[in-house]
Amino acid sequence: MEISNKTPKGYETATVLELPATWAEFHDALEKARINDARDCHNELTRIEYPGIQRGMIGDNVNLYELNLLAQRLTMLSEDDRMGLDGLLQIESRQHTGPIPLPRLINLTYNTDICTLAPHVFTVQELGALLYESEVLPKEAIALLDTTESGSAFQNALLKVFGQKHQEDFDGVFTSRGYVEPGNDFKEVYRRGGIMAYFDRLGAPVELEVSKGFFNDPSYDNDQTAILNLPAENADIWRVVGEVDAASVDECSFRCIDCEVPSLRDAVDDAIDWEGGIDMANEFAKNLAQNKRVWDEADRIKYKALLSVARHPSLQEAIGLMHGLDQYELRPEIAEPWDYTEVVLREKYPDLPEELFRTPQAARIGQKWLEKGDAAITDYGLIRRKDGSPLPCFRQDQAQKAQLQRGGMKMR
Repeated sequence: MEISNKTPKGYETATVLELPATWAEFHDALEKARINDARDCHNELTRIEYPGIQRGMIGDNVNLYELNLLAQRLTMLSEDDRMGLDGLLQIESRQHTGPIPLPRLINLTYNTDICTLAPHVFTVQELGALLYESEVLPKEAIALLDTTESGSAFQNALLKVFGQKHQEDFDGVFTSRGYVEPGNDFKEVYRRGGIMAYFDRLGAPVELEVSKGFFNDPSYDNDQTAILNLPAENADIWRVVGEVDAASVDECSFRCIDCEVPSLRDAVDDAIDWEGGIDMANEFAKNLAQNKRVWDEADRIKYKALLSVARHPSLQEAIGLMHGLDQYELRPEIAEPWDYTEVVLREKYPDLPEELFRTPQAARIGQKWLEKGDAAITDYGLIRRKDGSPLPCFRQDQAQKAQLQRGGMKMR
């Protein structure tokens, strides 16, 4: 979805957010869009991957925390749950001419288990036949069907009538997966304003998923995984090694599943791959944890902006950028080249009229100045060194190497 703030210039910092998102990804997107409250902002769905939900069921400008919870719930559903939810959504849509409130949609995902399912039953006649075979129909109906010839037009007509009667009595619906009948014990698990975890968050600077390496030996391999929070002590590392039934760290594979700086998740994986272990990732997490204690919100966002102009820094380089943030200036309100033109000119000529800057010419001038490399407009705003020196930029061959490895041609 596309999210933006409610200011007149909110369109300049609009950001795409994919849900479900981790805590770090979610709040990173809010920072890029300059949104202070995820419950009250402009947002518009641009794509829905879940086939049973249409855009009109959700609407626009919704509570992003609730929408993220709904997306999380959808990823947790089994095939039977998805079939049950398809039926519940059909029933719910009959009762709403517009969007369905998000708390209701969330609670539907908690009630898929109360549904009765009949997979591959798509017509009232097929439903009637299933009820007859299962002896669920009233005794009188079963007795009447027993007198008919199997497969006859008369029996098929009766099955259709009895199936339709049952569907109407129990409010059942036909979905793309089959027949769904709602239950009566609806649970209201989510209540707006109540205590609810919107994110599965452990709070560590870096989270790794640990699994046992594959050795092409069915008797030795397994599918067990564990979570390792970084920074970690040796005891923590050996604990997860045991949880995946590995003999040592060398038998384990590590994958970054969350990082407080989302743009560095690939760099964490690259460091683990290149160095054959988690030492550098652990060192980065330790430095990040230490700096979090002294950074305020502005420093944290400034660090993210600096990383975005550094072009694929390694973790070692990312650690280096943590120091000396006071040498840089971040201007979150600057989002377009013409804004930068205004900043530069007003520093020398503060009384220039506003009409000079919202023009294509001002945008071209600002873009030319930005190309000098001493300032950059990032997703978080304008960043530049206070002394006018060039911004840091690391090697491109490193990024290409990382892309090659992630593309499947990994070599050790």
